[in-house]
Amino acid sequence: MIFAIDDFAYIKNELSEFKLKLLLNIEDLNNLIFDEVFNSLKPHQQEQYLAYKTSEEAKKYRNERNETLPYVDFNNLPEVLDDALLQKVMLYQKEGEVRRAIFDALSEDHNTQLSQLKWKVRDEMESQRRASLTEEERKKEDEDTIGFYDSKKFNGNLFEPATVYEYILKYGVDPRNGNPETGESFQKKYTYNSSGEIIPRENKE
Repeated sequence: MIFAIDDFAYIKNELSEFKLKLLLNIEDLNNLIFDEVFNSLKPHQQEQYLAYKTSEEAKKYRNERNETLPYVDFNNLPEVLDDALLQKVMLYQKEGEVRRAIFDALSEDHNTQLSQLKWKVRDEMESQRRASLTEEERKKEDEDTIGFYDSKKFNGNLFEPATVYEYILKYGVDPRNGNPETGESFQKKYTYNSSGEIIPRENKE
């Protein structure tokens, strides 16, 4: 299953600039799936992309992307990513049109490793922040969060997972219903509509 195809499935008219950049990134960074994604497009969308990728706009975007991001061969990622490679991949996840282009190249194990590193970094930042507080400030902060903050509760903030998917990767539970879930099973059952809402795959509009 190629999840990137879902990014284009509901589009009937011309592709937006975001989608064109996404396609360009798929072709450049995750080429193994590009043909299937491209073939899923409508004929006029294929023509639009072919014209876009040779344009000065695309050339400028590609140059800026390559200057900003370190080189990573997403078509040949090792099963276990070392810290240096994890840090590089995390940089690719900051922009949507790049993050979604590489999504299919990352296995569930890769996403788990990335999630663990993110929480490690955030935990270290939180520890440093807490250490900078006075004892009185820490006590007040603890009192303010009692009854509100639970390490197993989905809040979407306070150094907890920001999305349902991140929560599942960290805890192995869907925060919406408390049922056991893995990143892979979640992706097979759900997708996102044009508004970014989570919906069952068979009910996608």
